[in-house]
Amino acid sequence: MDSDDVQKVKDLLIATKYGVSASEMPIIIQVPQERGLAIIKQLIADGEDVQALGEGENPEELVLYSIGSIDDSIAQYE
Repeated sequence: MDSDDVQKVKDLLIATKYGVSASEMPIIIQVPQERGLAIIKQLIADGEDVQALGEGENPEELVLYSIGSIDDSIAQYE
């Protein structure tokens, strides 16, 4: 995997308070959706504190991911 893409995804996941989906990665950091998902899975396997909001309820490309806790207060409006 391109280490530049890995760093972009990791930096984005650290920076987001509300989580970010893989479907948004092509627009935000120019990393293709499928590559973003693969990087997220690798970060999890490497022991990073990747949190997910909406997992099991949404397609994996729409799940919100973050490194560290996600402010899930937005979920109360569903």
